[in-house]
Amino acid sequence: MIKLTKENQNNRLKELSEEKGIDFNSLKLLIDSVKTKKLFKRNNYHFQKINDTIEKATK
Repeated sequence: MIKLTKENQNNRLKELSEEKGIDFNSLKLLIDSVKTKKLFKRNNYHFQKINDTIEKATK
């Protein structure tokens, strides 16, 4: 089900990019880079919370 949804989204994105004259592969790379950036940001947030908890516990 998830794979089907993702495939449908990619197909729709490809259609829209072709309609607007945008290179689909460039757009896909941009979207992937934003996802990666958000994952790093979220992971850094969790690591900071873990560090804060450890520092409070050791005081």
